[in-house]
Amino acid sequence: MNLFKRIALIMLLLTSSIVLANDSQQKEYQAKALFLYNFANFVTWPDEAFDDNVQPIHMCLFGEIPFGTILDAVDGTLIGDRPLKITRTNKIRDIAEGCQILFVGDERRALLPEFWKQIKYIYVLSVGEQERFTANGGIINIMRTTDRMQFDVNISNAIDNGLFISSDLLMLAREIRRNTGSE
Repeated sequence: MNLFKRIALIMLLLTSSIVLANDSQQKEYQAKALFLYNFANFVTWPDEAFDDNVQPIHMCLFGEIPFGTILDAVDGTLIGDRPLKITRTNKIRDIAEGCQILFVGDERRALLPEFWKQIKYIYVLSVGEQERFTANGGIINIMRTTDRMQFDVNISNAIDNGLFISSDLLMLAREIRRNTGSE
């Protein structure tokens, strides 16, 4: 793992612990934004997920995302060899062309079935913060536990969507879920 990724991983761990020690809403938003940014650093998309070698990794924030302005600070930064493009919108048409990372605000969840019909769902890292998100097709779910921010990963959903999640990220997950076919 390169030095930058190690530093990012350490920052992720530190921030998740600091959030609950300093119980403010702004610190929680910062932790969620940092999680989302770092997820991009530990996921590999196949070449087919992009039109060409210079297309950015498109992170779509759909709906009211209180920490969206924090992520604006990393818009344009490199994730591997690709720039990160942040799109914050309330309109499906603004992100219907596709995104590699999708985070949906609570008030827009009801629109997801329509959204999935309008975009190519494969190669999308879906991240949420709702109960049973990973059981219902999502890949990563961020949650606040008693003492810190944590996340669960559904590795089966990631594989089904053509994504490879680094073992470094999986080691930090609270739970790694695999679909068994009986759910």
